[in-house]
Parts: sequence; C-alpha cells; structure tokens
Amino acid sequence: MDVSRGLGLALGAAALLVTAGCQDRGDRSQQGSTPGATASRQAERSQEQAADESKKAAERHDEAADAQKDVRESQEKLAEAQQKAGQKTGEAQQHEQAAQQQSQTATAESEQARRESAQAATGTGSAAGTAGATAQAGEQKTATGQVVSASSQELVLRDQAGGQELKLKVGADTPVMKDGKRASISDVKEGAQVRASYSEQGGQPQAIRIEVQGGSTTR
Repeated sequence: MDVSRGLGLALGAAALLVTAGCQDRGDRSQQGSTPGATASRQAERSQEQAADESKKAAERHDEAADAQKDVRESQEKLAEAQQKAGQKTGEAQQHEQAAQQQSQTATAESEQARRESAQAATGTGSAAGTAGATAQAGEQKTATGQVVSASSQELVLRDQAGGQELKLKVGADTPVMKDGKRASISDVKEGAQVRASYSEQGGQPQAIRIEVQGGSTTR
C-alpha cells in the first residue's frame, strides 16, 4: 500500500516536471519570435512612410517647377510691358518736340507778321496826318512809272499804262520808301522807277505813298 502510494507520487511529480518543461520551451519560443515580427512591421511602416515622403517631395518639386514657370512668364510680361512703355514714352517725346517746334515756328511767323504790319502802319500813319482827309475825299489810286522830276512839293511821273505824265502833289510828311527803308523825296531821282499811291482832292492828285522800285538816271 505504501509502495503503490509512493510510486503514484513519483509518477505525478514526473508528469508535472514534463509539463513545466514543455511550457517553458513554448514560452521561450514565443519570446524569441516576437522581436523579429516587430522589426519587420516597423520596417514595413518605415518603407511606407519613406514612400509617402518621396511622393510628397515629388509633388512639392512639381509645385516649385510650376511656380518658377509662373515667375518666368510674369518676368517676360513685365519686360514686354516695360519695352512698350519705353516706346510709347519715346513717341510721346517726339510728338512733344515736334509740337514745340511748330509752336515756335508759328510764334516767329506771328511776330514777323506783327513787325511787318507795324512797319506798314508806320509808313502810312504819317500820311494820315496830312493826306488823311485827301484819302477820305477821293478814291485811292496807284500809278507806276518813271520819274520825270521830283521836288519837295511835286512828283511828276510818266505813267506806264498810258504814257502820260502824272503830276502828284507832295507834302513834307509824304512817306517815301526806298530799298525797304524810309527815305525822303530828295532821294527820288529822275529816271527812277516808282510806284505811287494817290487820291484826288479838289482836282489835284495828292501823293499818299511813294515807293522807289528801280534805279535812276542823271539829268
């Protein structure tokens, strides 16, 4: 009875040892395989993250390339606009210079006309004092001919139109022009070609203006 009991106890103890040993080996096997699987999963995750980052980097590269293209196009448009603006500015300056030249020319012509008008008024103004009433009394006429004689009181012309002599009364203030300048009746010589403006007053022609047009001969 004691032998059988002791044998049972021994067998039970052996069975427990075997069971414990198997469990220990299983635990060690499970513990040995866990780090490898974890590292594999981490590597996969790292690869996936690297692929994502590479994709994002490629997208950013494309975006940067597009931005650089936009910048180049903007710079080209700006350069073109600046060129056109320069051309317009040059054309505007040319037009402005041309306008200034035209204005200066017009001013000079206007001034010249004013001086000529003033000279003409000066030439006829003195005649208005002494012969103004004569001009108003009769119609003003013009005669062109060769001087037969000239004095401080009378000018005798041989009229080219009819060949007849025309006697014109001359006053001290009768304007005389020679070579575009003021002169006097004493500068009018026999044989000179003259153009005389006159009017009738009481049947006596009164000289209003005398212009010496050609040379003269001596007596």
